[in-house]
Amino acid sequence: MINLVDAISKFRPANDRENDVAFYRTHVPWVGSLAYLNIIFKPAAPDVLLEVGAKMKIPPPYVEFLQRHNGADLLSGAISLYGVVRKGQLLKRSDPYSLPPFNIELENRSWPPPDRDRFLAIGGYGFDGSIPCIDRHDYHIEIFHRKAQMPYRAWESLDDWLTNEIQRVVELFDVSGRRLVDSSKTVPSPISEDEASGGSD
Repeated sequence: MINLVDAISKFRPANDRENDVAFYRTHVPWVGSLAYLNIIFKPAAPDVLLEVGAKMKIPPPYVEFLQRHNGADLLSGAISLYGVVRKGQLLKRSDPYSLPPFNIELENRSWPPPDRDRFLAIGGYGFDGSIPCIDRHDYHIEIFHRKAQMPYRAWESLDDWLTNEIQRVVELFDVSGRRLVDSSKTVPSPISEDEASGGSD
């Protein structure tokens, strides 16, 4: 299973901090005075994960992920990963370092996958709101445009998607956290016919 802190190790430390909620890595003040390039949440509380996991039928690979990282906001929001939040948890908006991850329950109600029984939304791409979903049947990942019925990209597993997509998007930023390309490049492109057929000579 991917370790997100290791996955973003390319970036230069800048006022990095840590508390009971999350790791805050690489301060990017040109985005906002309190903004960090990467926010990686600490493990989900076991009782909350057990309750929400059963209620949402979270597949085992994502349960394992939440046991390590209860969601994340990566690369200035280019990729977000949802976490579990205790019911009735109060938000201290005056303390930005106490805010929880995107709530997987609320996000699946706000932007439900096309087949709610089969797919669970586990995150989002900040540029256009594309939604990565895990298939509850075989645990592969499909990417949908919001309100679309058909996916436009797929990966064999959660770890495959996380590893490849984080590595790809990391390379679109310099070591200080400044994006080097247009923000549209942070979203995966649809698979080409050549890729689908395994390439050609």
